[in-house]
Amino acid sequence: MGLGMDKCCCFIPLRLGTFIIALWFFVIYLFDAVTGFLGSNAVTIYSGQSAKPWYYIGLLLTVIICVGGFFGIIGSLFASRKFAKTFSIVAWVSCVLSIIKFLISLILMVVHRDDLVQSCRRSGFVGFDNSQVPLTPAILTENEYYSPVRYPGTLNAHATSEEDCQGIIKTFLIAYGVIIFIVMLIQIYFAKVVTNYSSRLRNGARHHRLHDQQIKDFEESRYHMSTVY
Repeated sequence: MGLGMDKCCCFIPLRLGTFIIALWFFVIYLFDAVTGFLGSNAVTIYSGQSAKPWYYIGLLLTVIICVGGFFGIIGSLFASRKFAKTFSIVAWVSCVLSIIKFLISLILMVVHRDDLVQSCRRSGFVGFDNSQVPLTPAILTENEYYSPVRYPGTLNAHATSEEDCQGIIKTFLIAYGVIIFIVMLIQIYFAKVVTNYSSRLRNGARHHRLHDQQIKDFEESRYHMSTVY
């Protein structure tokens, strides 16, 4: 199976590792989808503001990856060769889809960074305590004397200064770029682990069929020998 691939992360059995990986794809992307729908996911909201169709496309890709994780959970729980093989394919597809999703989101946010700053000035940075449903970019006056005014219970309740927003958005984009790079490397490794587990199940099944055939051939040879003597 290759160096370091008899186990997941060098010490976790492949079956348990596959279950954990499937749980990763299911839980992480379920969380991503739910927070996106609720408007508390900064990546989903800001990239959706930059290109509204991408909001729905990104959520669709997230749901597909989540469903793939569910298939993997079933396959690893029951050691099903069929589900394990399906998940090995799904894991690689999920890696590709997630790379597409994250990179396009990052590119959209970088290109439309000024719009993100404007939205932050109007409504504050997106978060669990500041969910935002509107996907239209903010349009604010360019008057140098303009400053955000907070009104409790309204869209402006978390309004922030332009200077603060520029710093927040810059930090957010850098952190997001680093995180998705690390996550992609982890998921590619995970996909290799799942593929190895699927191969082990398939090879194990072949071994059992060969063993049964050898027993059958041995019994038949014994029968023929007894008839000769």
